[in-house]
Amino acid sequence: MLPTQQIADAYRAATIKEAWYGPSLAELLAKTTPELATTPPLLDAHSIARLLQHLLLWNERIRLTSATYPMPKFEAEKEWAEPPIPWSELLSRWSQSRDGLEDRIRSFPVADLPTQVPGRTYSYDFLYRGAAEHVIYHSGQIAMVLSMLRSRAENS
Repeated sequence: MLPTQQIADAYRAATIKEAWYGPSLAELLAKTTPELATTPPLLDAHSIARLLQHLLLWNERIRLTSATYPMPKFEAEKEWAEPPIPWSELLSRWSQSRDGLEDRIRSFPVADLPTQVPGRTYSYDFLYRGAAEHVIYHSGQIAMVLSMLRSRAENS
């Protein structure tokens, strides 16, 4: 199997189904109502919607990065400053972006995986593998937030 197919399969497992560690992001989102999505679990904590919007932002950055569109500079203060996207629109945009990034990874030339990402000091191989890891990380956060909110609802 080609490395691009392996990376795309790992990304698909993390985002759609058959993640080795537990529920995929899609499985978690399917259990999330709009009310739960927009409720922060704690004061000043990120809601599920904010976490998903962050994933969408990075998905799009990764998907669109090319020689003519370098990866934007990381600016911590801007990472969470985007205005909230309504939940149903966010789900739709995430799905489209997810599909687009998986397609980009699958069709990416294997010979170009070692190429440095414009605007970064690492390769496309590192970037695409990191995209799957990023989803796994925030899926864990989403699972914890969902568990906290459901527990709170059951105990009230």
